Amino acid sequence: MNLMAPASSYQTAVSVIDAGADEIYLGLENQNFANLNLSGRGRGCNVPTLSELEKIVEFSHKNGIQVDYAVNTPFLSDELEEIFISHVMAGVGAGVDALIVGELGAMHLVRELGITLPVHASVLLNTFNIGQIELLKSFGASKVVLPFKMDLDEIRMLSTSGIDLEIFGQFGCSNINGTCHLIHSAGESINLGLPCRANYSVGGRVHPILDAGTDCSICSIPDLIEIGVSALKIVGRGMNPEMIRSIVQIYRGCIDLALAGYDSGAIRDYALAEEPFWQLLCEQRRCKYLKTYVTDSYV
Repeated sequence: MNLMAPASSYQTAVSVIDAGADEIYLGLENQNFANLNLSGRGRGCNVPTLSELEKIVEFSHKNGIQVDYAVNTPFLSDELEEIFISHVMAGVGAGVDALIVGELGAMHLVRELGITLPVHASVLLNTFNIGQIELLKSFGASKVVLPFKMDLDEIRMLSTSGIDLEIFGQFGCSNINGTCHLIHSAGESINLGLPCRANYSVGGRVHPILDAGTDCSICSIPDLIEIGVSALKIVGRGMNPEMIRSIVQIYRGCIDLALAGYDSGAIRDYALAEEPFWQLLCEQRRCKYLKTYVTDSYV
């Protein structure tokens, strides 16, 4: 199971690779929007220039690390097609190893262009069942990124579909990604924070009514390896680089312990010794892929 880490610059790429990432994912900045980007994120979350992307790819390949290129905007109008093509080809020309695509029309277009790189179906496509996996395979996908809102049994069932599965390891959206329109960290003039984790005034009381977020998959790592998940992905293209490096280091240690035969209890003890603050996630039972009061709230 590869450990995937985000990168938004050459420095962050070097940092997460040094921390133990097997694979990195990134986007490239483009100037066609005021705030958003074709990588499915806002400004400041992407590699600033094509030359820096080329430098990252060169360094990564020298170290045996795969580079996945995010072109997963959840929409693609006719007016955006030429811009999208140019953006995709910039990454292809830089030598990236795979494309992360988040829209069915875009997947079809990539194949029409004759691009032979592997295509990974983004989490924005909301793939919850084998029927959709079969559809994505017909569009040329070689890997599917599953939504956060799944449990281990559901992931195990989908693992029989004959396609690589990628899942999220740490943090992530509280809502279902492909249907969430609470845009944030996109260059707005006020600091919105995380709308899905915020408190709201509801019927006279303050309540985080939208918060169904799960934040940690440490205890699920042995099961995810046994299921055959191909990649565990750390969220954080727009997060503090030192925090991301620390998370990658901890997950690297946890995966290595799991591969050495340690159980989830020992792996959790190791993680909490490395980062005691994560005890709060345990107390709140914000566990990804396990049965908790948070996952019981899903509809």
